[in-house]
Amino acid sequence: MKRNRLPTVAAITVIMLSSFSSLGEIRGASIDPKVIFIDRSSKKIKEFDVKIPTEQNFDPFDLIDKLTVSLVQIISTYKNTDPLEEEVFIKTITEQMSPHIDFWRMSRAVMGKYRKVATEKQLAEFTNVFQKSMLETYGRGLLSFNDEKIIIINRRKISRDEQRVSVKQEIHSLGKVYPLSYTMRKSEAGAWVISNVVIDGINLGKTLRNQFGLAAQKNGGNLDTVIENWLANTE
Repeated sequence: MKRNRLPTVAAITVIMLSSFSSLGEIRGASIDPKVIFIDRSSKKIKEFDVKIPTEQNFDPFDLIDKLTVSLVQIISTYKNTDPLEEEVFIKTITEQMSPHIDFWRMSRAVMGKYRKVATEKQLAEFTNVFQKSMLETYGRGLLSFNDEKIIIINRRKISRDEQRVSVKQEIHSLGKVYPLSYTMRKSEAGAWVISNVVIDGINLGKTLRNQFGLAAQKNGGNLDTVIENWLANTE
């Protein structure tokens, strides 16, 4: 699989994650992560139900926990397969992640001020391109994981009227701890979705918005060129 030409789209994210070595052992925190953890070891993963519902009021902490476990299963299946399996791997990652990420809002946030001058066609095209580039890059980055431990450190009870929640994890690898935070919001349908990610203090949304702005300036505000090149840079 092609893993060398990482796009700036998620370069910081993937470089950070690629510096880890697959998620061999994963743990999701219970009420107090310092006292007790839910076993997410590879032996226990097979016993864990990774079906991820999207019904109203589904707990955002459980959602991230189940997504993490399901990704481990996908990685273990494809990590050492032939490079020709990349298409199937990316498709599997896409099917698992897409329903739980708010690409519509994220893509418009990344466009920043340029979303106000973009046509409806350009907005739609960038949403599709953004989703494809993010999932392909994220998927390739996942293949570099080895034997990390991930814990949720702020699990708590969610009230019915909450619309925005931050789910915080820690990735423990080779004696180091990397904080990972998901910004979650409730969709119009009442399901929790990911709207941003911060890794080790690096805000992915802001980083990508800066990238889009620089690309727009470089191309004289030609959004068609920016959108076309955005996906090309992930290949």
